[in-house]
Parts: sequence; structure tokens; C-alpha cells
Amino acid sequence: MKLSKKERTQKEIIEAAKGIIHDKGHEAITVRYLAEITGYAYTNLYYYFKDVNALLWSLRVDMIEDMITELTSISFTKDDPVEEILGAFFSYIDYFFEHPNVFRFFYFYPFIQPEGDDSYQKLDLKFQGMWQTSFYRLVQEDVLQAEEIEVVAKTIIYALQGMIVLSFSSNGSSNQEDIKGELVKLINYLFKKDNGN
Repeated sequence: MKLSKKERTQKEIIEAAKGIIHDKGHEAITVRYLAEITGYAYTNLYYYFKDVNALLWSLRVDMIEDMITELTSISFTKDDPVEEILGAFFSYIDYFFEHPNVFRFFYFYPFIQPEGDDSYQKLDLKFQGMWQTSFYRLVQEDVLQAEEIEVVAKTIIYALQGMIVLSFSSNGSSNQEDIKGELVKLINYLFKKDNGN
């Protein structure tokens, strides 16, 4: 589908904002700095986005789409469905350790959802669908019941996000491999899998 001039310019602004987040973090995004990077007058940016919150909301949605694309491009297929789940979550951990400013932007910036915008809800459903697919083999192999998928997936995701937050905090002492080790323990516990200990 061909984009209009306005949509192309919005995409260009979003890409410039992504660069700022990856390099300097979301705290560095200002309308004036974005105008400097893109070459547009800062007042013109308000033609493309209602305000900074609308810009950052669109940026968030676009970056979540990037993350979903990257994570779904990886094959996690393993003989053991629990190992497959671990592979998927290891990639989730790796993604945020490769892009720590993206994690901070997603979880530390106080987003304001524009009225009538349901793009995040649609992405959330897509993300939930990803986890449903990942857990489906566990149901097929009687490791997990279908009605348990949501609570188990949320338990793992929330635990991971908490561990990543602690790691990225100013006094965090855990690293990527520590988090993976804790994840293995959590998943083995949740799925009552003997980890050889």
C-alpha cells in the first residue's frame, strides 16, 4: 500500500525518534531535538503529530511491532516444548539486553493513549497470540492445561520484566545470564520439571 506524503513524513519522524531512543534514551526526545535531527521546523512537527504524547504513543506502537517482528522471525522449535518456551523467553531477554533504552522507554515512560486509538490493544492481542502459540505444545503434551496458559504466561513475563528492571536499576547486580538462570528455575517449578538437582 502506497503511503501518502503525510504518512511518509510521519514514518521518517518516527524512525528519527527511534534512533534517539536507541542512542540516548527517551529522556533525550524533545520536539526541538527531533526537529534538528529531521530537518523540519519544530512547529511543523505538530502538523504530523498532535503533540509529543501522540508522537511517543505512535513511536511505542511502531517499536513494539519491530520487537514482535524480530522475535517471530526466530525459530524456537525444539523436541522438548519446555525447551522451546525457554528459547522464546531467552530471546525476549536478549532483545532487551541488546536494546536497554527500548525497555526503559516501554516501561518507564508514562504514555497517554490518544482518544479513539486502539492500536496498542490490537498489538497486545497479537502479542498474546504469540504466547498462546508458544504454549500450545505444552497443552498438547499435557504439561499444561489450556485454561492455565494466560496465568502462567503472565507469571513468567511479569517475573522477567521485574528481573530486567532490577538489573537495569542503578544498584542492579544481576546480569543477562543470571536472569536466564532464574527463568530456568521458574519454568522448571511451574512445569514441575526435574532440573537434575
